[in-house]
Formats: sequence, C-alpha cells, structure tokens
Amino acid sequence: MSGQPTGHSGDLARRIAHRRDELGLTREEVARRAGMDMGYLDYFEHNPAAALSIGTWLRLAKALETTPASLAGGDVGRPPGPGRAGPHPVLETLTQEQCEDHLVAGGVGRVVFSAERGPVALPVNFRFVDGRVVFRTQPTASPAITAGAVVSFEVDRIDEAMSEGWSVLVSGRAQRVEDRTELGKLALVGIEPWAGGQREAVIRIEIDEISGRAIRQGR
Repeated sequence: MSGQPTGHSGDLARRIAHRRDELGLTREEVARRAGMDMGYLDYFEHNPAAALSIGTWLRLAKALETTPASLAGGDVGRPPGPGRAGPHPVLETLTQEQCEDHLVAGGVGRVVFSAERGPVALPVNFRFVDGRVVFRTQPTASPAITAGAVVSFEVDRIDEAMSEGWSVLVSGRAQRVEDRTELGKLALVGIEPWAGGQREAVIRIEIDEISGRAIRQGR
C-alpha cells in the first residue's frame, strides 16, 4: 500500500461524508472513533485537495465500519452479490408496511415495461410520495411509461459483508403528472436523475400490488 490513498482526494472526501451520513454519525462522533481532530475531518471533507495519511485513512475506515478499499472506491465497479450465502440464511416475506418503509428511502430502482422489442428494465432515481413511486424521464420516453400502461418497479439492497439483503416489487399503472399544483409539490422532493439532460417528464406509478422479500442471517 502506498503512502496516500488511491483515486482523487475529492472522491475520497465525498465517500467519507456519504458513509458518515449513512451511519447517521456527526463529524465529531467519527473523529472521536478515529482518534483524530474533528476540525481536520471537517477541513478534509470540504477541501478536495487536502491530503490524508494512510494511518488516518485506515482509522477512518474502521470508524465508519467499512474497508479502506471501499472508501477509495475500489468496489464501485464490482457487481453486488457474487459472494457466498451466509451460514444461516432465513428468507422472509415482507409486510406492506415494511415494503413501504424501504421505498421511503428512495434511491435507484428499475421500472419494467413492455416495448416493441420486448420487456425493458430502465434504472431511474425515484422517490416514494403519498403512496406512489415517482421518477423523472425524458418527454419522449416510451408511451408505456407515460400513458397509463401497467408497469413493474423493483428496488433492492444488498449487504455483501453480512450476506443479507431485501427486494421490493411494485406493479401498477404509470402516468405522466400534468397537474401544475402536483408538479409544484413533487418539485420539492428532490428527484435528480443522475443521467442528467432534459428529463422533465414526471411519472408516478399508482400502486396496485406490492410485495417484498428479505434474507437475513439466523443464529
């Protein structure tokens, strides 16, 4: 291992801040766990050119309950789920309330619809608002996701280290939102497609069915 973390310092700072937010920790709490000055952690997160020693990097990874490679982005290109099953896997069916709790977090999911070439799965950034899945897409998107067709929507999370995870599947009718009052309300929830571009068509999925499963490790 070299004397400095690999990758861009700014990327590392963003991953540290993101992981800290995931755990719900303040900078002070992370600094205390890592045995470092809170002021320097604050400085590092806000100054992409700042240097971070290997020792501090390793302590931060431990404080953030992750690995140095993960903080450096070394696992970004690795697909989730290739690891082996845990020693005592338990498959559970999620209740509707549990499914909705997972949807509330938002993030990236996949909307599945029928096109001329057959079934298509489209990754989208989404939010769960008033019991509906909402996302943005291009105005020229397939009519199947703008004109009331029945679609499916799937979102999942995997904890590779614990061999645990969950998935939620929704089906219902997709409809483009046209009402200005509703559009104004949805503009406040912060749906920001990573793909960028003119993705001004706001789509909501009126849920007819929702189901989910989870894998956890028993004793």
